[in-house]
Amino acid sequence: MGGSSSKKFEYITFNPITPNKIKLNNNKECPLIGLGTILIIDEKGKEVVIQSIKDGVRLIDTAPSNEIVVGNAINEAIKKKIVKREDLFIVTKLELEEKNDPKEALKKSLNRLGLEYVDLYLDHWPSCFNFNKSNPKNEKLIPVKETWEKMENLVNLGLTKSIGVSNYNVENLFNILSICKIKPCVNEVEFHPYLYQKELKEFCDKENIKLFSYNPLVKGSYFEKNDIYDQRYDLFRESIVITLDKKYEKITKGQIILNWHMSLGVIPITGTLNPNRMKENLGAQKFRINENIYELIGNEENQHRFYNGSHIFGINIFA
Repeated sequence: MGGSSSKKFEYITFNPITPNKIKLNNNKECPLIGLGTILIIDEKGKEVVIQSIKDGVRLIDTAPSNEIVVGNAINEAIKKKIVKREDLFIVTKLELEEKNDPKEALKKSLNRLGLEYVDLYLDHWPSCFNFNKSNPKNEKLIPVKETWEKMENLVNLGLTKSIGVSNYNVENLFNILSICKIKPCVNEVEFHPYLYQKELKEFCDKENIKLFSYNPLVKGSYFEKNDIYDQRYDLFRESIVITLDKKYEKITKGQIILNWHMSLGVIPITGTLNPNRMKENLGAQKFRINENIYELIGNEENQHRFYNGSHIFGINIFA
């Protein structure tokens, strides 16, 4: 990555990124781009999920807070024969409140989703305690080894095809790798040109753990929640993105940024309430840009984390 845009551009090649799926370390296949559902909370959101599936989305990332709406959309799409269940890759998460019993937590998630299994179950936060919002004094320390053994058992029971983690750094991953029988397949983290976690990515590449990226476009609710929006962190204003957008009528700014992720082997998870947006986002798989161009997106001196866990823990857990 670099900050200058003075280098000569190479042309975009309009060849699709193939294959359009990658293999996880357990040989399960995962699509290259997914729909994030943080905004999906009502009937309007349900229609976004259904339309996204119609348009070709096969990876859907959710969490307990909105599994009912997402599950209703998935099952309606299956019932209408828009898609088969086996063609979807559904992800949900173990939250802090249920660290002590991942099996029961996943069973509840499956009930809300109306599914018999998920394709990937993630430990959402690298915390060793069972978080109790109503009574913090009743928080219980849960050893990492204990939680991960229970996560592994979910695979053995057929409740999930794969397991992984979210918001884990290298040290957290070392802890898991030192005791696991089943390695995490995925680490879902904040990753984008303004938070290019090079060493984490290199470690995950070495251990064959795929990175999912949330907040890949650095847009929307992440700014609103943290009240930190300013033009220094607007990828759509980056000179190289603007130049490429003007130069090639076939692509959009969002597609350029999502393609940046995929070119690195990172799977972007994008949220939207626009029913046509995911069709556009899927178009990010249809072209390639020379590596020299990608190095111009973002700025190593302007790195910033937008989501640090302080809304949950009261502190920056990455400190």
